[in-house]
Amino acid sequence: MNSKTMKSAVLRQFGQPLTIEEKPIPVPGSGEVLVKVCASGLCVSDLHIQDGMIGTVRLPYTPGHEMAGVVAQVGEGVTAVAIGDHVVGAIDITCGTCKYCLSGRTNLCRNLVRVGFERDGSHEEYCVIPAANAFKVAKWVPFDQMTSITDAVGCMYNAIKNRAKVQPGQRVLILGTGGLGMNAIQIAKIFGATVYATSRQKEKLDISLEMGADAAINTKEQNLYDEIVRLTDGEMCDVVIDNIGIKSSINDSLRLMCPGGRVIVAGYNDPTFEAEYQDIMKFEKEILGIRGMTKQDLVEVIGFIETGKIVPFIYKTIPFDRINEGLNMLRTGEAKGRVVLMMDQQ
Repeated sequence: MNSKTMKSAVLRQFGQPLTIEEKPIPVPGSGEVLVKVCASGLCVSDLHIQDGMIGTVRLPYTPGHEMAGVVAQVGEGVTAVAIGDHVVGAIDITCGTCKYCLSGRTNLCRNLVRVGFERDGSHEEYCVIPAANAFKVAKWVPFDQMTSITDAVGCMYNAIKNRAKVQPGQRVLILGTGGLGMNAIQIAKIFGATVYATSRQKEKLDISLEMGADAAINTKEQNLYDEIVRLTDGEMCDVVIDNIGIKSSINDSLRLMCPGGRVIVAGYNDPTFEAEYQDIMKFEKEILGIRGMTKQDLVEVIGFIETGKIVPFIYKTIPFDRINEGLNMLRTGEAKGRVVLMMDQQ
């Protein structure tokens, strides 16, 4: 490294833009690695952080939880990765000893600390993470696509495989096709489902069909309930993935589900939702949350991407110093999928 400082995007006040500042390049300690960040994905969670909605964030602070880069330095005792390896950074730093870690549900660790939430993240040129959080990816996978592995792809993989337990022949409805939903379509198809996607934007609907959706419903122009009745011959959907997360979307999901169906709560915008008790009780419907993914999920997702079975959908890449422009693209709905910051590769 030629310089002892790096550029970092810093949030100093909630509700305000981030500022590009110079910070010292961190040094990895024992069991840690220094990653030269090559690409960092922007997520709606970054907006929630900027707006002060996530109570564990302490300012000043550098967000970013979709990290892709190259190992630049390793700390004492690190053997699993080496300088020059291409890696993604798992978001969850886990204790390994609580009942959730011991049972494999590492995403529910009771001592959880998250990269890009409780500690500085990847919207900077270099980032230190535990070596246990550095997962190698084949060097032919583009850095921009790698960023989605640890969130936009991995979360939907957890939702579809573990929480919804999607089986071949089932019908899956994806409410809201953006950074998460475009990847969910591909994953649900891997598990043999018939997939319906929704959006209020024609461009997103067209992309959904390219991603493999069996039908795309324009909720601005079409009645969603009527369309699902028509597409399923009245049998409705086995699984609804709610990427919208507003107060009314759970009840909408329940009405679109068959008896015994599951709605997976993935989006979170409104703090509460409303649901009809009797509908849930009489027809054994389930409302299930999903947060992140396990480390085993991450290994499996990397395998799918390295074999080309999943191609992460990236809407646009932009230079690092245009981070506030990228965040605004998410806020206004201009972004039709993930927007990724690309770092200077010098």
